Amino acid sequence: MKLSPFTALAYVCILALVAMAQGALASDGQETFGYDVELQVPLAQRNLLEDHLDLYRWRGNERMDEIQLQRLVRLAPEQIREFLATEGFYSPQIDAKMASKNGRWAVMLIVDPGEPVHVTAFDLQVTGPFDDGSAENRTRQEKMQADWGLRPGAVFRHDDWESAKRKALKALLLDRYPAASIADSRATVNPETKSAELQATLDSGPAFTFGTLEIKGLQRYPSSIIERMNPIKPGEPYSQAKILGLQARIQDSPYFSSAAVSVETDPKQPTSVPVQVEVIETQSRKLGFGIGMSTDTGARGQVDYRDLHFLDRAWRLGGTLKLDQKIQSLGGDLQFPLTEEGYRDSINTLLERTNIVGVVTQKLVVGGKRTFIQGKTETSYGLRYLVEQQDVDGGASTQNSTLSPTYSWTLRNIDNLLYPTRGYLVNLQADAAARALLSDQDFLRGYGRAVYFHPLSKRDQLILRGELGVVAAKSRNGIPSDFLFRTGGDQTVRGYAYQSLGIHEGNAVVGGRYLAVASAEYVHWLTAQWGAAVFVDGGNAADSLSNLKPVYGYGAGARWKSPVGPLNIDIAYGQDKKEVRMHFSLGFNF
Repeated sequence: MKLSPFTALAYVCILALVAMAQGALASDGQETFGYDVELQVPLAQRNLLEDHLDLYRWRGNERMDEIQLQRLVRLAPEQIREFLATEGFYSPQIDAKMASKNGRWAVMLIVDPGEPVHVTAFDLQVTGPFDDGSAENRTRQEKMQADWGLRPGAVFRHDDWESAKRKALKALLLDRYPAASIADSRATVNPETKSAELQATLDSGPAFTFGTLEIKGLQRYPSSIIERMNPIKPGEPYSQAKILGLQARIQDSPYFSSAAVSVETDPKQPTSVPVQVEVIETQSRKLGFGIGMSTDTGARGQVDYRDLHFLDRAWRLGGTLKLDQKIQSLGGDLQFPLTEEGYRDSINTLLERTNIVGVVTQKLVVGGKRTFIQGKTETSYGLRYLVEQQDVDGGASTQNSTLSPTYSWTLRNIDNLLYPTRGYLVNLQADAAARALLSDQDFLRGYGRAVYFHPLSKRDQLILRGELGVVAAKSRNGIPSDFLFRTGGDQTVRGYAYQSLGIHEGNAVVGGRYLAVASAEYVHWLTAQWGAAVFVDGGNAADSLSNLKPVYGYGAGARWKSPVGPLNIDIAYGQDKKEVRMHFSLGFNF
């Protein structure tokens, strides 16, 4: 029968599909060669052998058969010796055999690791320019020897041996000798005496010194921005900590979206090595819009404007318009570039109106401050002038003004800035005013706040909060409300309205001279993102210590690790008011 080319091609395709199907059916009909492994070994070594022995790794492989199994059983003792040696066991007793049980092969491995090898001596030497006999380098070498990870008496484990060498080398690489290397290392093991003698020799390479900055990637911002951030002086000894410090400063600034700082570590050119900085700039002008809601101040709309290169001088001009149901404000600030000493100076102004618990307050603030950030601490001090008009529902209307020097110190010692699970936060503030200096009242004000995060287990956490405040003055008359205390709300005493705890005056609540707040919260994370919490809060504000009597709120809530921070939804019962309130907050204020 004559077939057309297209018909012939169709037949070929059909036959190929039939052949593939038959092959698949035949394959499905074949059973994979199976066997069992019975391993008798101390628990401490079981995972090591089960994870690495070929007898375990080849189970279920389609190419496995009886001949391959016999080969793996013969190889197993040598493999076991190699793996146990990495853990310090050099004289194990091993019995490996296979037998057929009910038509299925079983492999039996009986392993006695024996006694481990212990380190009896170690010798760490550093050669090269480091070995110059100076007191400084002798002290450094003594510290390297003191920090050596495998001390005499320790079990000789291969990973610990490699880690000890890396740590010793790192001590050179991080400070002055970035081209250091391991020149020689030997571990002499005697299985009979169960002893190991270690010897490592490091070659320091030349001592490096820093040169000048070489900056790439600048288009709109001046190089002086980075130069002022730079703590490195030409001619200084090489230090990786200073390189990372400069990189962190650049990355933390708003001018750049990314930064990389490096030096070439060519042993042939160790002197005055240029510090290479590569950056990617951010846009200099930004306009942002936002909406939000909190149970403290209600619905919110916000407009932000930022110019990072104001007047082409890298001054940071900012303006913010906020419209809450209870707070409306218009603020502006001008921040100057970081000084060579690491200070950031700024001036600011704020026009604000609030209507909270029967008190309508209008104020104008003008001030300036200097901020210094070092590691986990932030310190700022400044001067601000405040003029305030306050109208109390059912009470008097007052006008107050104050010229006040201010001080603030903050410590952030937590494991994660967005989702802390361990550590603590502390903030201390101090203010003062005198009638002789444009103020309506003499006073000294002190305030402190702390939050402590403690993990109880992998899924459980305890959070403790506390606040204390005091204003030393003859009376609160003439003191603007910014310097007095009210409390209550989402992140203070839950179960009570925002700033509803204080001194009752007319139909309103005004601030007092004393504040005390404490809170304990237990969180259990049901999943990686969702958790449940129970809490108890207590505190109050008053105008005298004798009247400072705490009220309590307690309840439960849900926690969600949102992309922008922890989201808290709480139901709290205010014991004093005998009311139940819902509280909604995002993140934590600090």
